[in-house]
Amino acid sequence: MAAGRKPRPAALRLLGGRHAGVDSGGRKVEAGPEFRRLLPLKPMELSPEAAEHWDLIVEELARLELTKPLDAGALAATCETWARFAQAQAAINREGLLVEVEMRRGDVAWTETRVHPAVRIVEAASKEYRAWCSEFGLTPSAESRLAPRKESGGDENPFGRPAAQ
Repeated sequence: MAAGRKPRPAALRLLGGRHAGVDSGGRKVEAGPEFRRLLPLKPMELSPEAAEHWDLIVEELARLELTKPLDAGALAATCETWARFAQAQAAINREGLLVEVEMRRGDVAWTETRVHPAVRIVEAASKEYRAWCSEFGLTPSAESRLAPRKESGGDENPFGRPAAQ
């Protein structure tokens, strides 16, 4: 595995496997710990935009059995990152991509056109949000790598059909 890459989820390693429960190299793939899959509690400290985003994503993640109570902090960070992005984008939408900035050096004053400072916030929040989303399967590519945990702990094929033997 290349340096800096995350380990692939068990379900993804099983996709190219020779048969149920093993990867393409014939190695048994362990499913990992079986956390209790419950709805995390929404933190009271969330901003209004973050709280709205929490309501949008957390119930669906819980339905897919992808959350646990311990995820509340990571989900709160995800939602607050979204809120930062939304607030900065709203400022750009309101004020425009370029802003006039008053400059002064001694008694001399002038105006310069600059990129809105919120652009940096949007760019940073966008990258951070995408990173958080990949942790919860909230991007199209990340969605394909996640599968809900099964309670049985058997060697079933995680994709719902028998594997070729």
